[in-house]
Amino acid sequence: MHQVIEIDCRQLGSGDMAGAAPDDMAPDSDWWPYRNQALITLAAMKAISLGVTHLWLGTVKSDCSHKDGSPEFISAISRLLSLQEGKMVVEAPAIEFSTAELVRMSGIPANVIAWAHSCHKSNIACGNCRGCNKYMEVFQEVGYDLDRLG
Repeated sequence: MHQVIEIDCRQLGSGDMAGAAPDDMAPDSDWWPYRNQALITLAAMKAISLGVTHLWLGTVKSDCSHKDGSPEFISAISRLLSLQEGKMVVEAPAIEFSTAELVRMSGIPANVIAWAHSCHKSNIACGNCRGCNKYMEVFQEVGYDLDRLG
């Protein structure tokens, strides 16, 4: 079952995803302090009402460059939620893998993967934000040739 929670957090972040200039303190062009903590908390708030006891996060190895994408953070937030109502457990089963490794392991053909995107500015790939750039880097690392798909 897929659930959608709509919460406007633009005023809490900076950069492309907020539609604002990067914050002077920002380590990257997009910065959302405590983002994963907030998102996990919001997901847990909805999940508990549905009887869910485990949250799986799509965190990958490269996310460890941010404190809230590290194994230590996942362990800490899981301990915190397990102390509260519902004894929620948080896991990140892909945290030891790179995105390219996961794409290779999936066996999903390039012409299907080409439809995916992770744009920070739009509902369609803009081709010039950090999300689109990361997508293109992974696509090339896996060895897919975009010119052959077009």
